[in-house]
Amino acid sequence: MAAGARRITIHGVPYRLDDEIGYGLHSFVYSARDLSTGQNVAIKIIQFGHRALARATTDSRRQSFWKELDLLLHLQPLNPYVIRVLNWDYREAVGFIVMERGDTFRDTLIETNGSGALLPLPLVKRFWSQMVEAIYYLHRIGIVHADVKPENFIQVGPDGTSLRLIDMGISFRLPPFITSRLKTAAGTPDYVAPELINARFNLGSRSKFGYKSDIWSLGVILYEMAFGERPLQYLGDNSNKISFLGKMRRDLQIPPHPDPLLRNVLRKCLRFNPRRRPTAEMLMGHPYLTSGLAQT
Repeated sequence: MAAGARRITIHGVPYRLDDEIGYGLHSFVYSARDLSTGQNVAIKIIQFGHRALARATTDSRRQSFWKELDLLLHLQPLNPYVIRVLNWDYREAVGFIVMERGDTFRDTLIETNGSGALLPLPLVKRFWSQMVEAIYYLHRIGIVHADVKPENFIQVGPDGTSLRLIDMGISFRLPPFITSRLKTAAGTPDYVAPELINARFNLGSRSKFGYKSDIWSLGVILYEMAFGERPLQYLGDNSNKISFLGKMRRDLQIPPHPDPLLRNVLRKCLRFNPRRRPTAEMLMGHPYLTSGLAQT
């Protein structure tokens, strides 16, 4: 769907659609403007039907829309780091979710690393503390995000240093006292935990996916901020990374770093055995985050 400065109205609010800024298998995300207030927003448009597709596919798209929307609305008062939903609508063939707009954290990493620099250490701590807290709030109410990566955090606020967690499309709930469940592996190989691929290689098509998988992904993001590259980046394409994770049996080696507390928390997050990784609550209490959280 091409925006072409289209105007749409959602629950009486007029919006102007501008550029496409993202897409998924069945959805597109556009930058847009609320014409009643002048606020810049993002609008996710989910197409439910297609003439060439079976009814079951249409139903599954509707279910996916309601799952994501219900989860986002449920989280609004519970997690200050989840993207704010400003408006939404459901029509026969399409769903709309109007949200805050901001650049992804991936954009910041590309801009910083592309210049040959690293993020200043106070900013690394500020950003990562928000990421950890965002995941803590999810885990506290039994939700695994399942796709933690820089693309799924956007930067909002006047100085762009406030983060929001986005894309709850493959998130799922765990019952009380259960920390993982069998689930088909999903996610980006650079950020996916080794137990997901390792189990698939050795046991079959499903892996144990849980809270500690999100912790691994948080560790990869911190590594990327600290060293300017991802731990498996040197392996090249995704097939090599998946093969490495499938055969992995020991903790990742962490290079020397001028901040010993940062290196210590990285070693804990990137342990091969998920049982040995800390919880999000434990990370919030780690000395790296509690010893003088630096301001920008």
